[in-house]
Amino acid sequence: MTGGEIANIIRGYIAVNGEKIRFKGIAYGRYGGQNVAPRLSPISKKRVKAVFGDVSKFEEDLQQKLVSGDFEVDPVAAEASKKKEELEHHHTHS
Repeated sequence: MTGGEIANIIRGYIAVNGEKIRFKGIAYGRYGGQNVAPRLSPISKKRVKAVFGDVSKFEEDLQQKLVSGDFEVDPVAAEASKKKEELEHHHTHS
């Protein structure tokens, strides 16, 4: 995750039948507790619908899992993403 003290951008994927369904979102919190707003791309929504049927229910379940900490973090990928964003931030603010 990257970002400030209150909000962080998240990127991840759900592994389903050997296939990765990617998502992005915002994790934020402090006042009133933690919350996460995952968003699926149109392509990911199509894939979710084909596998699970109910996209809204899937997004709700994903949000609950993220809020409760029911996920795994890949430290190598997280560090690479952080470095990439730092470089992009540096180039856009130079």
